[in-house]
Amino acid sequence: MHRPRARGAEPVWPRAFDRLLLLGLLLVAALSLFDAAATRHARADDGLLFSAMRAITDIGQSHWYLVPAALLFVGAAYVDWRAAGFRGRRRLVLLLGQAGFAFAAVALSGLFANLVKIVVGRARPQMLDAFGAHHFEPFSLGYAFASFPSGHATTVGAVTALLVLWFPRYAALWAIVGVFLAATRVAATAHYLSDIAGGFLFGLGFTILAARFLARRGAAFRFARGKILPVVVGRRTASRK
Repeated sequence: MHRPRARGAEPVWPRAFDRLLLLGLLLVAALSLFDAAATRHARADDGLLFSAMRAITDIGQSHWYLVPAALLFVGAAYVDWRAAGFRGRRRLVLLLGQAGFAFAAVALSGLFANLVKIVVGRARPQMLDAFGAHHFEPFSLGYAFASFPSGHATTVGAVTALLVLWFPRYAALWAIVGVFLAATRVAATAHYLSDIAGGFLFGLGFTILAARFLARRGAAFRFARGKILPVVVGRRTASRK
């Protein structure tokens, strides 16, 4: 992170992100119109799909990703690199860099999302009948006024971005799975539609921008000319994308 940026490197924030940010804000605003209706439907739906979504909703908890990433990072750091050989060291560099990046992406995006929760102070769906779907008490602490953005959805968005960066060929699949997993928070009546959209897009965008930040310094990622997504340094399959 302390490396100086390479000469002629692309900016961390590409111009295309201006349009994507605007589209994201419009999407959150549009979904907010259906927040109350979606929550009331989720309360009343005891079908198989919604029951399954509620059962797996904790997949968005950050510790499922932070702990393995930390273990891989520490494990790679303590391996005897001198005995690994040239190819082994290349793999260790790749593992160390990506494990560290995964940990930072999930941890930092979640931290910033929690700060936004405090500033926004949106009431959770459990208070829908008392206050409606758009009640805010900024700088309120505690669970009841920490609805926007969804922390689980932020984590899922960050993990989705990681998978897209690592396996770009299956980007559409990761996006579909990620949106579904984020939507489980609505089925669990823990968040509104706009909460999970805001969280998912924040985690996704934060992770991609973090990868571009590193690519600008030639660490862990490098830019692919004309593309928003940087590619992983040291992966031959990724470099051909």
